[in-house]
Amino acid sequence: MNNVILSAPLILEEGVFTSSIITLEEAKKWVEDNNPTNYSGHQTVLAVGIQPTTSRAVCTGYDVALVLKPLGRLEFGKEYTLDEVLKVGVQPMLIKKY
Repeated sequence: MNNVILSAPLILEEGVFTSSIITLEEAKKWVEDNNPTNYSGHQTVLAVGIQPTTSRAVCTGYDVALVLKPLGRLEFGKEYTLDEVLKVGVQPMLIKKY
């Protein structure tokens, strides 16, 4: 199964997809259980215990994607700590292909 972390809720191919909002704890557990490929360079991934990617790899499709949407504005180019990310807030979303 191709599990990924994306920086935005993107549909990258044709198909039927569903999305659901999950808790931050559920997102952390999903990351632990599924070992996803991280395509997100955003600091929001700190909230699930991983570092932003420095790779410019391109995701071409997935079976399940985790998206970590900030609940407030993050300043472009600023490096945030985990505490700062959590203060802004993060809304995890899972997108599944069927």
